[in-house]
Amino acid sequence: MDFTTHKADKRHLSAINRLIVETRIGDPMDKLHGTFWFARVNGEIVGCAGVELIGNNAAVINYVAVRAGFRKKGIGMTLLGKVMGFARQQGVNLIGLVTMYYLFNRFKKRGFRTCPRKELPKALMDHWMFTAQRYMKCAAMFRRYGK
Repeated sequence: MDFTTHKADKRHLSAINRLIVETRIGDPMDKLHGTFWFARVNGEIVGCAGVELIGNNAAVINYVAVRAGFRKKGIGMTLLGKVMGFARQQGVNLIGLVTMYYLFNRFKKRGFRTCPRKELPKALMDHWMFTAQRYMKCAAMFRRYGK
């Protein structure tokens, strides 16, 4: 399947919100929380991923979503690569995310490890993604770069 990826801006917010709601990974956003990329197939936005920078060296990946019927075609992992690459270009050496437990092996392949929330690095511990009640049943994961 051919798809293209693009950096999102406020014009893409409604399509990204539809994906977030449709895939049941969160509530609609009033604005893009961080920097987002999306995947397009035949003019239709079918996937998205965002990354929010925290301070000078940390980031949280948020809202990785791919519409049913377009999954397992490399779209999600390509978008994940985009947000991780962007974070690294910004000097990030610590990156975190939350995910359903049945998906965490995909993120382990990208160097993430699971961690109890109370043991998360301080830079991530208080971020809303790790404290929101909605995500308490999700796996907390992080990855360090460098040193």
